Amino acid sequence: MQRALLLKFLVIGGIALLLLIPLMLIGAIIDERAGYRDQVMREIADTWVGAQRISGPILVVPYEQVKFKEVRKIENGKEQRIKEKFVYQKRKYLLPRTLDIKGDIIPQDRYRGIYKVSGYSSDLKMNGAFDLSELKELGDVTWKAPYLVLGVQDVRGINKSISVSVNDQAYSFEPGANLSLLNEGVHAEFPTEILKQKQLSFDIDLVLLGIEKIVFQPLGETTTLQLSSSWPHPSFMGRYLPEFREVSDEGFEAKWETSYFSSNIKQQFQDCALLDKCHPFNSNFLGVSLYQGVDVYVQSDRSIKYAILFVGLTFVAFFLFEILKNLKIHAVQYGLVGVALSLFYLLLISLSEHISFVMAYLIASGACVGLLGFYVCFVLKSLLRGTVFALVLIGLYAALYMLIRSEDYALLMGTFLLFGVLAFIMAITRNIDWYKITADPRKEK
Repeated sequence: MQRALLLKFLVIGGIALLLLIPLMLIGAIIDERAGYRDQVMREIADTWVGAQRISGPILVVPYEQVKFKEVRKIENGKEQRIKEKFVYQKRKYLLPRTLDIKGDIIPQDRYRGIYKVSGYSSDLKMNGAFDLSELKELGDVTWKAPYLVLGVQDVRGINKSISVSVNDQAYSFEPGANLSLLNEGVHAEFPTEILKQKQLSFDIDLVLLGIEKIVFQPLGETTTLQLSSSWPHPSFMGRYLPEFREVSDEGFEAKWETSYFSSNIKQQFQDCALLDKCHPFNSNFLGVSLYQGVDVYVQSDRSIKYAILFVGLTFVAFFLFEILKNLKIHAVQYGLVGVALSLFYLLLISLSEHISFVMAYLIASGACVGLLGFYVCFVLKSLLRGTVFALVLIGLYAALYMLIRSEDYALLMGTFLLFGVLAFIMAITRNIDWYKITADPRKEK
C-alpha cells in the first residue's frame, strides 16, 4: 500500500509536469500576440501620428552687434594700428515669465485589424507673457524681426491651423521650428516694432492629435498645467507629480505647478542652446500617459503564471476525493482534466481579442466548468460529487479572476488564497489516519 500511494504521488506529479509543456506553448502564444500588438502600435505611430511633446513657446530675437577692434598692420615696412569693424549675427532667447496651459484630452482609439491603440485629440489653450526688459542688457544693438517658436514632437498631429494672439494682435504660425534644439515645430514672425513694448502677452489655441502620451516642458518662470480627460486610468509621468489630481471611472483631472527654483529649466535651456548639453533639458518634462491598465495580454499572461497552481489545486481536490470517498481515479482521467484546464487559457486569449475580457473570461471558464463538471460526475460516480467539484472550480476561477484583475494587491490576495486552501485541506484531513491508509493489510492480518 505504501508503494502504491507513493507511485500515485509520482504519477500525479509527472502529469502536472507534463502539463507544463502545453502551458508554456500557450504562454508563448500570448507573448507573440502581445508582440503583434506592439508592432501595430509602432506602425500606427509611423504612418499616422506618435506620442506628443510640447516645448515652448520660446521667443527668439535675432540681432546684429557691431564691435570695433584695434588691428596691427604693417605697410611699407611701417607698423600701423587701425580699428576694424566686426558685425556679429546673434540671437537672444527669451522664456516665458508666466506660462499657463489648460488642456482637454479626448480619447480616440485607433484600430488595425483586431488590435487597438489608445489615441487622443487634445484641445490646448496656452497663455502667458514674456518680459522684454532682458533685451536692454545687450546695449546698443540692431534688432531684427523676432519670432515665436512652439516645439511639437510630431507635427502630423496638428489637426488645424494654429494662430497666436500677441498683445491682442493676431499672427499665423508657419511650418518649421527655426530652432536647432527643437527637432520639429512651428513659428510665427513679428515686426521689429513689437520689441518696443515692455512685455508680450500671448494666447495660443492648439488642437493636437497623438497616441499613448502627451508631455510638456515647464519653460515658464512659473508654469501651471491643468489637464482633464474622460480616460479612467491615467499614468502621470515626468519629473513632477501633479499637486492636485482626481481620478475616477468617469475620467481624471490634474494640475501641476513649477517654477525656475524647482525645475532649473532656464539654466538647462541655456546649456542646451549654447553648449549643446541637452540631456537635462530634454529630460525635464511633465505630463500624462493614457495607460491601458491591465490589458487583455497582461491579464492573460498573469493567468498563465497561476496555471500550474490552478492545476495542482484541482489535482489535490481529485486526490482528496480518492482518499475521503475511497475512490480510484486513473492517471488518464487526471491527464484529461489537466488538458481541459490548460485549454481554458487558450480559449481566454482567443476570445478576449474579439470581445471584452470579462465576457471572454465568463465564456471560457463557463465552458471548462461545464465540461469538467459533466465528466467528473462519471469519474466520481455521483452527480452530487460532480456538482461539488464544479462549485470548487467556480470558486477557483473567481479567485483567479480577482488575482489577475488586481494591480496592487495580487501578491497579497494570492498569498491569502494559498493559505486558505492549505487551511481547508488540513481541516478536512485532520482525522485521517495516514498510517492506516499506507499500512500493508497483509502485515496487519
